Amino acid sequence: MSLQTEYKLQWPEYRIEFHPGPVIPKKANLNELWPTLRAFFSGNQSRFANYLFYLSTDFSGGFSLCSILGENETANRFRDPQLFTPTPFPKESLDQIWELCQNRDFEEMEREDWEFIGFGLLYSGDVREFRNWVMKTKEFFGQTDDNRRFLFLLGWENSEIPFESSILHMLVEYVKGNREVLDFKTLTDAVTLDAHWQISGVLFHAIETGWFTGEETFRFWKFIIGFYSEWNDWEKGKFRSISLGKIPASFALRYAKRYFSDADFDLYREELETSLRGDWTYGDGFGYELTHQMDPFVETVVRFRNEGERFEEGLKKELILKPYSYFINLQLACIYFVKKENDKFLQFYKKAGRLKYLPLALNLYWRVLKQNGDEILGSSIERSLVATGESIHIPEGWT
Repeated sequence: MSLQTEYKLQWPEYRIEFHPGPVIPKKANLNELWPTLRAFFSGNQSRFANYLFYLSTDFSGGFSLCSILGENETANRFRDPQLFTPTPFPKESLDQIWELCQNRDFEEMEREDWEFIGFGLLYSGDVREFRNWVMKTKEFFGQTDDNRRFLFLLGWENSEIPFESSILHMLVEYVKGNREVLDFKTLTDAVTLDAHWQISGVLFHAIETGWFTGEETFRFWKFIIGFYSEWNDWEKGKFRSISLGKIPASFALRYAKRYFSDADFDLYREELETSLRGDWTYGDGFGYELTHQMDPFVETVVRFRNEGERFEEGLKKELILKPYSYFINLQLACIYFVKKENDKFLQFYKKAGRLKYLPLALNLYWRVLKQNGDEILGSSIERSLVATGESIHIPEGWT
């Protein structure tokens, strides 16, 4: 299983045509059984064999296989498009062949035939027997460094091979939920530079769950938006939803205007505004933010007073999913103002976008600046607010 081997196949393969093979009797020896299994992975069907070989050796194209072998059945489970065959898979023949081979009922074994057994076990989804097949490969034919690395990455064998920042390793770790060892720049490069399209699904999922954040998210999004017109409607909808609060809004709108239809762009802008809750303001009001009976940031502090750290932690979790939400960042800034944690206030205040210039936010800002010793800028902002009639008294209990 060489990690260097890669088949450049058209993606995705939704359907491959197969031709019916001969019916094999239930009881037979290896010579009688082999033709059926070989026929299933030959001719036009050899593309399917190549596809399975691609998934089993080059994990840059086989995230679904990583997910299965990582035995992750929950949140991080992925499946590639399913392949359908008009003729039934020779499961009975495979079972008999596998039983005979495990008993060493053969004198010689062609490598291609042996690999067909592995392909068949993968195709039938029998992970346990596929594992046994890998171990039998080691027992019968020895072990290469690549094979040893493969077993180690799957957790099937102890090894002294150190961690490698390879796509193979990172994808296996991803399905196990080990986010701390992931290098999303490497995975982004794999998509944008090396054309490993399959990883796009992984990156979308990582953005959606808040694992993949920062500048690399926009680099990936900017690259992939160029193919927007080629997608199905449900794919377009999924793509639009990914960037809601998860990549910089102004950059997203600029590129969306270029690639989306007028109708899609209007819908996207509305979705983006609604998602960010306060990213766009109209006059002195909060536009569509009609659920608040008072200033939403005063309401934030009231809730913090009543609910304490539970409310604060809830906002932090929401911010992980929408790191570019101006509204949530200013909510947290208000909380840290009340807690008198000035450094944290400034950290979140600076990420509040246009909301930084709301009267309440500016009145908090100049107070923090003065407390931190920046009298010049703090006094300048205070004088400007007084001159424009926007100087306000901080609500009782805030200071």
